Amino acid sequence: MIIINNISDFFDNSAIIFVNSKIKKEKTIILNDLVFFIDSLNKINSINILNAKKYLIKNKKFYVDKIENYALIKQIANENNLIFDVPKKFVYAEIKARKTHPKSEKLFVLNLFDGTSIFDIVTNTLETEQGRVIVIALPGSTTFSGNDILEGKVLDINSPGMVVSYRTLGINKDGLIFGTKDDIGKEFEF
Repeated sequence: MIIINNISDFFDNSAIIFVNSKIKKEKTIILNDLVFFIDSLNKINSINILNAKKYLIKNKKFYVDKIENYALIKQIANENNLIFDVPKKFVYAEIKARKTHPKSEKLFVLNLFDGTSIFDIVTNTLETEQGRVIVIALPGSTTFSGNDILEGKVLDINSPGMVVSYRTLGINKDGLIFGTKDDIGKEFEF
């Protein structure tokens, strides 16, 4: 899924598509009313859209969608040898275990299963109990506030992502986003 931030409230008829924040912005390619931020291999990090209506951007502030729903943008990118490398962004994962971080009593290390792999994420949230299914942001994601989610460490513990709340995604609701075991591995759509 791609992430779309409709910024028309601030810049008339404009939006940003976040494709993959793991890709380093090294070059800018301007193609009429599209501005592509790409790396040296022509992989797309993000796209500024200067005519949101033309490209059928929804009248929603912040949402995820399939790149296939934006055929004209995809066509222009393909014609210019620009590459969409679109990882999963916001995914349901089951908490297999939770333990206190060895270097901080205020942090927890969650052992998670996302349907294909098991990994740890560091968090400070208290609602993260073993057995629950939560939504996490994986590396390559961008939050509503514009923070890129990248691989990193928190006090020497690898943490490839973060636990996601509704507010993290610009949804006017409190708390974490929970799912069922049937949701594990699926992308959260909003």
